[in-house]
Amino acid sequence: MEMVVWVLVVGLAVALIVLLFRKSDNPYAGALDRLSRDLERGGELNAQATDDPPEVGRIRAALASGWQPVREEVEEDSDDRAIRGLVRFLDAAAVGPLKQSLESEDSREIVASVVNALEDLRFYAQDPPPSEPRHANVPELIQKVVREYIQETDIPVKVRYSQSTLRTELDPEAFSDGLFLLLANAGRFGEGNTVVVEAEGAGEGIRVRVLDRGPGFEAAALEHAFEPFWSTDPDAVGMGLPFARRLLEARGMRLRVGNREGGGGEAVIFIPTP
Repeated sequence: MEMVVWVLVVGLAVALIVLLFRKSDNPYAGALDRLSRDLERGGELNAQATDDPPEVGRIRAALASGWQPVREEVEEDSDDRAIRGLVRFLDAAAVGPLKQSLESEDSREIVASVVNALEDLRFYAQDPPPSEPRHANVPELIQKVVREYIQETDIPVKVRYSQSTLRTELDPEAFSDGLFLLLANAGRFGEGNTVVVEAEGAGEGIRVRVLDRGPGFEAAALEHAFEPFWSTDPDAVGMGLPFARRLLEARGMRLRVGNREGGGGEAVIFIPTP
């Protein structure tokens, strides 16, 4: 008796496999293939197809009655993103605090924060000052910027040099301002962990790396890193990296950003030596 049952089970399984793979004998397979191709093409869907079985015909008619072709998502224009970013910044840094000051008896601190935010915006928007290159020791410039950054933020910074003297001709103000912006970015997205600054001779120039131990750059952040007012942090202006690159590259230096091995982000300044 058990042998008969097993024979029946195997026979049914074989019959099912044959039915599944013999699409030419299955009226539903061809009808569903046609419906799938019509949907992929987009446009208006024909409500009737003479060769469709009734069940597939009802599905086709239901889709045709409310079918909308799938349209590719239109990529947002970079200028539109910048304008929206500026509006968000002004709303958070200026409009909101000013509204709050109307309800405050002592609004001096609130107004001061708004003024500081607008001064930051003006700093980012202005043209870089005329270049005044001169010979300088890069490690000494780094030490000065790092001291100022630590005093302002209390975020620890470790500095490493391949040698204590790395002299070249550069615009020290532009380099210092750019480095400070990179430190600020590393401190913000490095989640307050120690930021590392490294400097070394590199072929025909000097390489300065700013390293953090945060989550690193997401793919979208890398793509838009130098786009004004673009940031993954809703409280950030989104102008630090764009302005840093503008400052540095206007003075013949180069800037790139990326992710470091082991986690975290990095920003690399390359200073060519004459």
